[in-house]
Amino acid sequence: LNSGGILLVLIFEERAPVDVRLLDSVRAACTQPSGDGLSLAELLPLIASQQQEMAAREDECRYLYYNHTHHALRLSNQPATGRTLLGAGRPGVAGPKPNERALLCPLHATLSDPRLKCREISWKAADRGWICAKRWREREFYLLLDGTSTALSSCQAECAKFASIHFSNIFMM
Repeated sequence: LNSGGILLVLIFEERAPVDVRLLDSVRAACTQPSGDGLSLAELLPLIASQQQEMAAREDECRYLYYNHTHHALRLSNQPATGRTLLGAGRPGVAGPKPNERALLCPLHATLSDPRLKCREISWKAADRGWICAKRWREREFYLLLDGTSTALSSCQAECAKFASIHFSNIFMM
């Protein structure tokens, strides 16, 4: 069911007696205001305002997150100018910079290779900051840290802090 931008997916068991009357009654129950705040029509304004608030919020650092189960991709929200978690100023960019995009492919391939059994990678070159990649089950993120003088211990601390802030409700080792 699609009601003004909210998509409700119904999954029925294989042998469930599904007919037009049942589907029509589910549609009516979900799309007409019910008074209890649980219909799609009543949830839409609440969800829309929360989504607008989250989209306007600026993230402290640049990242890319991908959920393989839902095929959901999330890039960080960045202002025109921003700062890193370490406090350094930098120009605003959403997600990876153009010269960093090609670097994500080998990191993803390494995390995805079942022979390597690798769950976390921290990678740095002299001309750029750290890229921290972490994968657990069907989720992976890439934290992009600016600054060429950041130590590995600071990079790992940032990665742990990022994981705890954004994924505290998801068990990631």
